[in-house]
Amino acid sequence: MKNWIKILGLTFLIFILITLITMKIETPFDGNDTYGFPFTFHKTLGGRRFPIPENYYETHIGYLVIDFAFSGVLALGILNLCQKLKRRNK
Repeated sequence: MKNWIKILGLTFLIFILITLITMKIETPFDGNDTYGFPFTFHKTLGGRRFPIPENYYETHIGYLVIDFAFSGVLALGILNLCQKLKRRNK
């Protein structure tokens, strides 16, 4: 049970860090805000557009799940590497 809590916590941490590092905030300069790595799961349309779009936001739940799964795989790899290093040092 402790391993699942570690994996889930590390997954959330990695997901948040990757999203914060790779996000692009460009609406103050007539650009778009994008979030997500390796796939963009949320986009906010910014700037002046003609004709005005009906929806200023695009969110792709499938890409969000893929990005979260990518973070989970990274978390598993990091925890396995840490366990191997602990066994090696004993």
